[in-house]
Amino acid sequence: MLIGFSPAHLQPGQTVDGWRVVKPLGAGSFGAVYLVEKDGHRFAMKLAMHRASSGDSEQADARLLREMVCLSQVSGHPNIVRVHAHGRWQHPTQGWLYIVLDYVEGYTLGEWVEKTHPTAHEVARVFGKLSGALSHLHSRGVFHRDLKLGNILVRAADGEPFILDFSAGDYTLAPELTDTPLPPGTRRYRSPEASRFLREHGDNQDARYEFKATDDVYALGVCLYDVLTNPQPVSEAPHVLMGARWPPPAPHALNPRVPAALGAAAMHYIALHPEKRAPSAEVMRRELDALLREEGEAWMATVHVPTPHLQLALGVAHNDEAPPSTPKRAVGRRVAGAVAVLALLVASLAGYLALRPTAPVQQAQRMEEPAAPSPSTDAGAAMSVAPSVPPTPSVSSPGVALPPPAPVEKESPPVKRAPARISPSAESTTRKPKALASRPSWPPSPWAGFLKTCAGATAAAALSLGCPGAQVRPAPGDCPAEARDAMFNRANKNGLRMRPGQAVMLTLDIRQPGPMGDGGFYSDGPVTGVVRISDHPGLPEGTQLSGYLWTSGEAAVGRYTEARLPDGRTVPVCVLIGRNGYLAKGPNSRPGAMELNKSASAYLVERWP
Repeated sequence: MLIGFSPAHLQPGQTVDGWRVVKPLGAGSFGAVYLVEKDGHRFAMKLAMHRASSGDSEQADARLLREMVCLSQVSGHPNIVRVHAHGRWQHPTQGWLYIVLDYVEGYTLGEWVEKTHPTAHEVARVFGKLSGALSHLHSRGVFHRDLKLGNILVRAADGEPFILDFSAGDYTLAPELTDTPLPPGTRRYRSPEASRFLREHGDNQDARYEFKATDDVYALGVCLYDVLTNPQPVSEAPHVLMGARWPPPAPHALNPRVPAALGAAAMHYIALHPEKRAPSAEVMRRELDALLREEGEAWMATVHVPTPHLQLALGVAHNDEAPPSTPKRAVGRRVAGAVAVLALLVASLAGYLALRPTAPVQQAQRMEEPAAPSPSTDAGAAMSVAPSVPPTPSVSSPGVALPPPAPVEKESPPVKRAPARISPSAESTTRKPKALASRPSWPPSPWAGFLKTCAGATAAAALSLGCPGAQVRPAPGDCPAEARDAMFNRANKNGLRMRPGQAVMLTLDIRQPGPMGDGGFYSDGPVTGVVRISDHPGLPEGTQLSGYLWTSGEAAVGRYTEARLPDGRTVPVCVLIGRNGYLAKGPNSRPGAMELNKSASAYLVERWP
């Protein structure tokens, strides 16, 4: 006997033909979607909101069946979700129809813009892949007919986009389900010719609009237009009412951060007349792929300034009041910066060489201990000169912010303790680094030995070692085997039991808490992140991650190497911030203080990029 409830009311733990419900993902007019699990694998299950025999005027059952057929005809493309199973629950002929699809863990296209702040190059790459998927659809005789920001997902692990929700889709020789002139869809993404047809034939119940490939191209073009012009497409209404006047303002006219070539491409896809529009999704793909060869700062910068309101909170002018600099001025600043870097590097080495002969003198003045100084003590003594004389900045690499004073002092006992050696009893203080390990996660234990080595190294050695303050970005390399085992080994009962590429939302540093949309200023040094949003029981909210942040150049690199879970367990990890392993700096960054969002996506990886 069928249970008399809506599919939208399934509860976690219930099973549907052996698929265990984990949690609801969403519901609409035609279907409800759940995250389900079977044999250790996760999928998305979509159930029709009505059974075939329920007399549903929206024909939800028939539309889900059509979605399954559409997806079956276009299976195999990497940017279209796949169907893995289907059936009727709890009766083979009268039950609720369901289909089991790929579960894409990530963001809708609008959320992707708000949360990850993509660059122009990334936008072109994502839409190039989407237009390729659309071309694949059309080549199989399938139309989506409801492309919009909410029907496209971007996977958090690698930024791959996916087209989903074919409930309004159509295919060659499909049975007619619509009793209105236009198919179901969203008005904003409706092509001008479809709107014109509705105006001219809206009173004719037998009129049916012949949907074409250029209609899907137009809808995807509107998605691109919105991504380029609206920094918060989920939270805010569109900035331009399509069709209010034609043509609408070009994206690069509304948003100067958009490269003109990318803005012109978007305008080509939403042209008023279909004959002036890109004639096919394949042409669209080729045009966008050609843009990936473009170079320059404008293509590598974020399309929107991250969370524009945060400048007001920081007490500075709103970014909209100060248009971004032109590429020419930006290049000039970069050249000037490069010259300054070289000058400071020469000065730093000269300063070090000038200071080095004074080290034995200073060492002799403090020679109250009978033991002869070791080479490492000499290095520490040489470093200890820097804080007491003007050339202090010369120890760090030009253009690289110095680490925060407190952590560096903790990692460099000879630097901190040398002036205080007034009695032989001070010898016991040389083992103070052990106090560092007892202080939870500050800095993380995996960095302690490395930082101690850096503290005792000469300036030239620090540069060659790649010490904090002496490198722009840490080198790539494999994640340690014990960390990979703790993160990804399903048989490890004390591990996280996660998969490579899975992501959480992280507050970068516990010392700078606040709302996720706020920004802060960071310099090189140890950080302790806090997991704020997580769907993974292995790495739950509240977990603290210990790591190090590099803030040189145009981007910040953050690596976390130890996780302290809420239950008290501590495990080694390899977690990096940013989908590509870095975060672009904010517009108010200055030397030694890089502006970043206080929160960012963090990814579990097998290898440091």
